[in-house]
Amino acid sequence: MSLAVFIACVEPYNLEVVTTETILIIDGTIDDATNDQFITVKKFIPSSTGNIRYANETGAKVSIIKDGKDQIDCIYRENGYYYLPLGFKALVGSKYKLKIILKDGKVYESTEELMRATPEITGYTVKFDPKGIKLGENSIGAHLIYIDTKDPVEPGDNFMWNWKLYEKQTICKTCSGGIFLSSPAPLGKCSPVTALAEAGVEYDYLCQGNCWEIYYSQDLNVMSDAFSQGKEIKNRLVASVPFYQENGFLIEIKQQTVSPSAFQYLKILANQSQNSGTLVDAPPAALIGNVKNINDNKETVGGYFMVGNSKIKRIWIDRLDAKGTQQYYMLGRKENYEPASADGSRPPFAPCVITNTRTPLKPEGWPL
Repeated sequence: MSLAVFIACVEPYNLEVVTTETILIIDGTIDDATNDQFITVKKFIPSSTGNIRYANETGAKVSIIKDGKDQIDCIYRENGYYYLPLGFKALVGSKYKLKIILKDGKVYESTEELMRATPEITGYTVKFDPKGIKLGENSIGAHLIYIDTKDPVEPGDNFMWNWKLYEKQTICKTCSGGIFLSSPAPLGKCSPVTALAEAGVEYDYLCQGNCWEIYYSQDLNVMSDAFSQGKEIKNRLVASVPFYQENGFLIEIKQQTVSPSAFQYLKILANQSQNSGTLVDAPPAALIGNVKNINDNKETVGGYFMVGNSKIKRIWIDRLDAKGTQQYYMLGRKENYEPASADGSRPPFAPCVITNTRTPLKPEGWPL
């Protein structure tokens, strides 16, 4: 059985629920990859106006318990994100439990999750389709990426795929109704200009040095092994990448196994979103995961704590097969640069600021 719906898998998904009670939402996936790993702790706040609001839960003590004895403490940064220590990697064969103590003293624990081994991605195929992604009544060109793998004979190894995309970025700042000033350093700022604001003008500014835009998978792509035990999985579609530009791109495909209970959670999430039309609509009920209040099992707690061994395949695609196709620009439109001044002092370059969606550091696997 396979499911594919529009949802954020890398970044925690703010589940919209139909309820009149405040609900704690705890979400996170730990693995053996080298990326930052974190747990999010937030509260869903109901509103009589129908507006969805989430409050960041600060001051909590968040930790991972390995094999019932070793405790790894998380550090709070911002926006409800609690990060594991840099370099943390989960180990295949070990069991992990999430424990959270809120500042009001309430204690929450997840079920103990086993880190299962994940098979390698054995091959891949890339095809360009001029109408690869449907947007409303229109379609845009996209590279479709299919992978091959082999399901172990043992039952219960359900699969989940997601990806991270790197595109070379040339625009590091856009100013609406104004111009970019390089001071104050180091980030600079947009300075309003009345005439530009009245005319609705947007100016784009080139990056100062190399910069890469980072996109994350927006598809929940999971599969049960009910019919594939011990068999080869061929041509599984795992990514559809829009034709943003003629330059090539790097995509990082991540394959993970998930437990039967995690798969059932994802399946229910997918069914609810499909039944309600889109994930913009509210699912009919709160999704209860594997985290509980240890002193009050009647409390509703949303989200899920998952553990997954990762197999990663980095693929460079040069886009030569898509030359001449209409582009779907990263900005959603063609660039509009501020006109150069007569003395050459303007426009300035804008810095490439490191965020979770942008980096000046060359990604691993990017060609020279």
